[in-house]
Amino acid sequence: MTEPVCPQCGATGVDQIVSTPSKEKSRRGEPWFFVAHCSQCGHIYNVFARHVIAQGTGPTLVVPERKKQ
Repeated sequence: MTEPVCPQCGATGVDQIVSTPSKEKSRRGEPWFFVAHCSQCGHIYNVFARHVIAQGTGPTLVVPERKKQ
């Protein structure tokens, strides 16, 4: 298997790809997203959103019954 190579600086290896949490935080102090980048030059590979699992405590949509004519 070949090692990844940074297209900007040529750094080789999986060890050179790091993830950094965003400075923006949620109310719980968790980062909003993570940035995958080269540890040598900072070339950004991708941005990943934080995985959120809804607890089902949000607003509920209530549809009134339709009148029969």
